[in-house]
Amino acid sequence: MNKPCCAACADHSKEMKAFDAYLKERAKLIEKNLAKFTAKIPNAPKILTDAMDYSLQAGGKRVRPILALATAEAFGKKAADVMPAACALEMLHTYSLIHDDLPSMDNDDLRRGKPTNHKVFGEDLSLLAGDALLTYVFEVFAQNGKIKSVGAGNTLNALQHFAHLAGASGMVGGQTADVYAEGMGTQEATSARAEKIQKTSKKLAGKSLHYFLLPQSVKETTPENVLLYIHANKTGALIRASVETGALLAGVKGADLKHIQKYAECIGLVFQIVDDILDVTASAKQLGKSNSDAQNGKLTFVSLYGLEGSRKHAQLLIAKAQKALDSLKTARRKNLAPLYCMAEFFKTRTY
Repeated sequence: MNKPCCAACADHSKEMKAFDAYLKERAKLIEKNLAKFTAKIPNAPKILTDAMDYSLQAGGKRVRPILALATAEAFGKKAADVMPAACALEMLHTYSLIHDDLPSMDNDDLRRGKPTNHKVFGEDLSLLAGDALLTYVFEVFAQNGKIKSVGAGNTLNALQHFAHLAGASGMVGGQTADVYAEGMGTQEATSARAEKIQKTSKKLAGKSLHYFLLPQSVKETTPENVLLYIHANKTGALIRASVETGALLAGVKGADLKHIQKYAECIGLVFQIVDDILDVTASAKQLGKSNSDAQNGKLTFVSLYGLEGSRKHAQLLIAKAQKALDSLKTARRKNLAPLYCMAEFFKTRTY
């Protein structure tokens, strides 16, 4: 079949230019609604809400909430029907960035072209700002239950999936592995952090590398398994949560839910693979953040497979994502264009 977007489009450049305009328009819509939600926070010190807003309104692509909107619209809903949940996704993503940048984590000074939150407000308040955003996420998401076209049942179902993918079984699990995988991207392929804490903690002394890096369901502690677990969860889980949120709020079930989940799984990995590529090919100015992966000895697709191998892997995943969209039965074909284009954008983006 002919795809309604860039993959089989005769005028690819024109199609992607239109998609770029779509992204900018949707980002403005998201930012307008984010400002409304943070303006409603009562009984909090002004410095706390300022720290929350500093990172939340620092720009960015807003692809996670846009994915939620686009998926819901593909199955017949309007953007307004899922706006609270979409904004909650961006709040959760922002909290994760604030904490990820802290000296105890990646120790980054630059994010989205601006000083990181802790460089402006201090480590203590940055930690609290992230905590506050994370908690507010669920209050905002739950407001979707009041929207009649979505309903409380669909909202509760979506919220449960969202929480699962955002927590220990998803994003936070991936972040944990990422922290302890520092050093595995070097020739020594060891975990510097695991070795350090084992020297100071009797409880952790003698624990295997698997203990720090992987769930029990993954048997072998190979660099390939560790890399896939990190990328599928640290970054991929929230991409999956974004697409699933839009689908579940729209009441998608059965085979179509599996197809849209497969799409999300593939593009989530592509997003991180391209991040790995850009970390070695783009400047800090282009990225709006520090190129810290190589400096920290991080395990990446590029460190394992090289640039060309990473690009080929991304292309294979894009083909699988497009096939998953092709397989949808209940989606409105004319509304699927943003999802096809988002997959292509993830592969070709330069920032």
